[in-house]
Amino acid sequence: MADFLKHMVVLLLLIVSQRVFAESADSSTNTVTSSSSQAISSDQFQEWLKSNDNTLPITNNTKNLKPKPRFSTADTDDAVSSAPVDYEQGQKMMLNTIPGPLPNQDSSIAFNNMLQQNMPLAPQQVVQLRQQIDLAQRASATSPNIPPKPVSTTIMVNLAPGATPPAIRLAQGYVSSLVFVDSTGAPWPIASFDIGYPKSMNIQWDGKSNILLLQAVSPYSNGNIVVRLIGMPIPVTLELVAGQPVVDYRVDIHVSGIGPNTKELPTGTMLPNNANQLLLGVLDGVAPAGSKALNVRGADAQAWLLGEKMYFRTRFTVLSPGWIGTMASPDGMHAYEMQKTSSILVSRYGEPAELKIEGF
Repeated sequence: MADFLKHMVVLLLLIVSQRVFAESADSSTNTVTSSSSQAISSDQFQEWLKSNDNTLPITNNTKNLKPKPRFSTADTDDAVSSAPVDYEQGQKMMLNTIPGPLPNQDSSIAFNNMLQQNMPLAPQQVVQLRQQIDLAQRASATSPNIPPKPVSTTIMVNLAPGATPPAIRLAQGYVSSLVFVDSTGAPWPIASFDIGYPKSMNIQWDGKSNILLLQAVSPYSNGNIVVRLIGMPIPVTLELVAGQPVVDYRVDIHVSGIGPNTKELPTGTMLPNNANQLLLGVLDGVAPAGSKALNVRGADAQAWLLGEKMYFRTRFTVLSPGWIGTMASPDGMHAYEMQKTSSILVSRYGEPAELKIEGF
């Protein structure tokens, strides 16, 4: 360890001596130092080293050492510049020169306060809050009672004095359509209408068709509506009832008479009221009470036997045998009352077709 320190001291002295010689060479612009004096000073330095028991050989190379300039200069006036850098290198250098963020206690406190004010809830609390909101929305949308059962019905309007007006069952949040047709099932256009309590009902009409759209505004309300049909001298009166367990989605209202849109005059429309009520049920696909269902081959149709009379439901026009009574709905369905028979001739898309009735 002592030898290492001695070597380091020798090296430092050598460096210092070289620095002194270099500075003396720079400052001797007006004076010339002889080589003999340099050799004497070098010999004296080696004698000093020997007197201190230094075994490191020192060569007399300091004579050939030239002082290095402190700054590199060019021979011309133009300074030597480094190679130009591209855009990406310049960006990296600028980013590297940006000082890093210094820790600031005040900014940390302000940031934490802002988080606490804007997002005071934990993530688990946010999830629980959204779940509670979903449960509340679902509970508010749930009806307190059982939702009404939707049905489509067909009614026959009796315009005779003293007759009870038919009732239309409405419900809040449900739209009911009233379709007015004549005895043949042809649309009977509406001329105008008037409602008893307008605030309790929402009614829509396009101004030219035979369809009215009704909706109850409140869950429980009663009222009536008066409808005037084109060419009909007597208005049609209907009772409106809301809050029932059943809601009428569509009501086909048959009005006795021939409307302005009838294309052909049927024969056999002057029927007793009981026969019309049976045909209304058959038109809706309801079998007459106490009847027997029959099988129909050759077309999609239904038939029932009640006593000696047969009730036939089909979308085709019956050509033979002659029927006693008939009714039609706006969607093209026909109901016939006829005598019991095992064969029916119908017009199917303009062509005659024979249907077989079985199961008597």
